[in-house]
Amino acid sequence: MKNKALKILFVTVSCLGALGFSAMVSAHESGTRSLGNAAGATDFYQVSCFDDGDGPADYLEVQLQDLAPKPTPDPMISIQVIKGLKAANTTDQVDGDAALSPLIQLHGGNGTYLVTVDKTKAGKENYQFTYHCMTADNVHTGTSEPLPVAQNQ
Repeated sequence: MKNKALKILFVTVSCLGALGFSAMVSAHESGTRSLGNAAGATDFYQVSCFDDGDGPADYLEVQLQDLAPKPTPDPMISIQVIKGLKAANTTDQVDGDAALSPLIQLHGGNGTYLVTVDKTKAGKENYQFTYHCMTADNVHTGTSEPLPVAQNQ
């Protein structure tokens, strides 16, 4: 039990440290992230949408980019957005190219969205994702940095 508490503390402190460097990253791009070697590796994030004066959020939109290296066999990376009983998913079909996955939108209004990134096979993978909270009139509104909740789970 003590080891689990220490692990949670270490992950929390590490995440807070990483957030301190977020100023170097575009306000709405995650920067390069990694999924570990295990086939079931999954990263979890929270993104909050709020009214920053431009109007209340209607939806969160995301896109994913599978970056080099390209392991063999080639796993595909997907991103999911979940809020309440709603969910959306997209997959980057080509590893290591400049193209992003198809854009997805989840209409969940203001509040916290769970964002997960996972892959289909074993092999270390790098990725990044873009994210934006938007109003019903398609105007950008308050969007928090993605808060890492758990990595490589």
